[in-house]
Amino acid sequence: MYARHGALVKHQHQIEGINSRLDGLQAAILNVKLKYIHEWTKKRIENANYYTKKLSNIAGITTPLIRPDSVHTFHLYVILAKDRNKLAQFLQIKGIETAIHYPTILPSLPCYSYLNLDIKDFSVAHSLQDSILSLPIFPELEFGQIDYIASVIEEFYRNNTI
Repeated sequence: MYARHGALVKHQHQIEGINSRLDGLQAAILNVKLKYIHEWTKKRIENANYYTKKLSNIAGITTPLIRPDSVHTFHLYVILAKDRNKLAQFLQIKGIETAIHYPTILPSLPCYSYLNLDIKDFSVAHSLQDSILSLPIFPELEFGQIDYIASVIEEFYRNNTI
């Protein structure tokens, strides 16, 4: 449990832990892949920018904001979506896999209960946790695939007026 961020079940952290699941074989593979990191990051950024262009005018969706004078590598492309769970189901029916990364804000996890935190101190994070949805993003993702994903999202909101 300690080596899995304090969880035996994903996103259910009982204790504070570390991410320590990298064995020697995986390290060797990653060492070879390292020479592609800049190229892959550039492609992720291009894909994220294209997503933002395609999604920014869809009511019900908020695209990620990027701070001025910073670079976002887009390990994930996380939108805020009204009716998130229904949208995720609709996307799945249309063959689009999504994920909800970090569905519970850290102060609400059992591993931090000893801090006696007041959820009111994390009102923004708490209000957003039920809206976050990660869309597919990876270097090999093509603009045509993003066009399809955006069109399905647009179809969902057109048929489920907010």
